[in-house]
Amino acid sequence: MNALPVLGLAEISAIATPEVIFGAVKEALIAHAEGRTQVPPPMVLEFPDHAGDCHVKAGHVAGSPHFAVKIANTFASVNNGLILAIDATTGAPAAVLADEGKLTAWRTAAAGALITHALTPPHIDEVAVLGTGEQAFLQVTWLRKLRPINRVHVWGRRPEAADCLCQAFEDEGLTAHPDALEAGAPCVITTTAARSPLPLEAFRNAVHVTGMGTDMPGKHELPTELFADALIATDDHAQCLHHGDFGNAVRAGVIASDADLPVGAFLDTAAGVLPGPVQSDGPRPGQSDGPRPGQSDGRRAGFRGDTPNPHPRSIADLTGVGATDAAVASAVVSSGLGNRFRP
Repeated sequence: MNALPVLGLAEISAIATPEVIFGAVKEALIAHAEGRTQVPPPMVLEFPDHAGDCHVKAGHVAGSPHFAVKIANTFASVNNGLILAIDATTGAPAAVLADEGKLTAWRTAAAGALITHALTPPHIDEVAVLGTGEQAFLQVTWLRKLRPINRVHVWGRRPEAADCLCQAFEDEGLTAHPDALEAGAPCVITTTAARSPLPLEAFRNAVHVTGMGTDMPGKHELPTELFADALIATDDHAQCLHHGDFGNAVRAGVIASDADLPVGAFLDTAAGVLPGPVQSDGPRPGQSDGPRPGQSDGRRAGFRGDTPNPHPRSIADLTGVGATDAAVASAVVSSGLGNRFRP
C-alpha cells in the first residue's frame, strides 16, 4: 500500500497563488449558487477553557476530481488545521494538505474580496475594517488585488492591536488610521468574533458591508437594522439563516427569510452579471431573465434591470462554504501531485 502523500505548507504556498485561490473560490461559489455542489452542515466543537474552537467542513463541486473534508482550528487566536482531499471517483484518499490553516485563511480572503469588489461601486477606494486579526489584514490586502485601495480605517477593541494593524497596512503602502468609528467609510468589512452587534456608527457612511465573522452559532457582528431595505448576498442560504447575521436580522423581524441572493449569482459573468463592481446608479448583478436551477431569482429583491438600484446599501454575509475548501484543495492536489511525480 502506497503511503498517503502529505503536502506541507511550503509546498502548498508555492502552488496556491492568489490567482489559483481566486479562480477556485469564484468557480465554487458560482457552482454553489447554481446547485452544483454538495455541502453538508458544518460541525463545530468549542474548547472554552483553552480559548479554542474547531470547525469541520466538507464539500464537493460537481465534476471536480476531488471532494474534501477540512479541520480548521483556532486556539488562543492561533489558526491551524488540515484538509483531506479524496478521489471523487474511487473514494480513495488522495492527499493530506497540512496547511496550518492557511488555505482556510486564503479562501476566506478571496471570497470576501470577490463579493466586496463586485458589490462596491468602482470609484470607492476607501475601506473601514472592524477587527484586528489576520483576516482583517487579508481582507484588505486581497481586495487590493482586485481594485485600488488608498485609505483604510481600522477599529478594534484593543487600541494597541488597531495601531499594530495600521502599521502593517502602512508597510504595504496604504494610508491607515485607527479611526473607523469617527471617520466611517463607504465600504465596511467586519472580521471579528463578536457576540453582540458592533458599533452602529461605524456603518453610517456604508454603501456596502461585508460580514465575515459569524461562522458559528452565537456570533453577531452586524446591527440588524442595517439589513432593512438592503440588497443581501449570502454564501449559503441555510448556513446564513442558521447562524449568520442574515439569520439574526430575520429573527429580529427586520427582513424576510427569503430576502437574500446567492453570492455566486453576483460573480457569474456568463449569466449577465457585471464582471466588475456594480454602478451605484445602475442594475445590480444577478438580474437575468430567470433563475437557473438552484439559483435565486434576483427579481424577488425588488429591483428591475430598467430601473435605478433602490437599495440604500448592499450587505454580503459570509459563513464559509465547504465547496470552496474542496475546490481549493483539488486545485492544489492536482498541481502538487502532478509536479511531485513528474519525471
